[in-house]
Amino acid sequence: MKGLSKFFDTARFLSGKRLEVVGVSPWSEYETKEILGTKISTVIADDQTVYPTRSGETISNKYEQMVVKVRKLGLNIPIGSSIELINPVGVVYGEYHNRLSLTADDVKVIAAAKE
Repeated sequence: MKGLSKFFDTARFLSGKRLEVVGVSPWSEYETKEILGTKISTVIADDQTVYPTRSGETISNKYEQMVVKVRKLGLNIPIGSSIELINPVGVVYGEYHNRLSLTADDVKVIAAAKE
C-alpha cells in the first residue's frame, strides 16, 4: 500500500474508499487453528482519499487488496458487494511501513453485488 508511512488514522485512511468484497473465509489463529471469526478479502474499488504528498507526487491505492478480520462467525457477504467497516482498527507494519492489518467489529453491506 502507498502512503501509509506518511500518516495513519484508520478512519481518515478509509474515507473516500469503496471496498468491494472478493472473498470470505474463516479467520483462524495460526498456531492453534482456533477459528476466531471471518476474514473478508476486499479490493479498493474506488479511492478518493486525499493523501499528504510531496510536490508532483500522486498516490492512489485503487485496486489494492486488503483483508479485514472480523470477530464474528458465519458472515455471509456476497462477492462483489460494497461494504462499510464498523469500528475499524488499522495497524501499519512492515520494514517499509507499507503493510496494513485491519480488524473491525462488524461489516455493513452498503451496495449489493452487481450482476
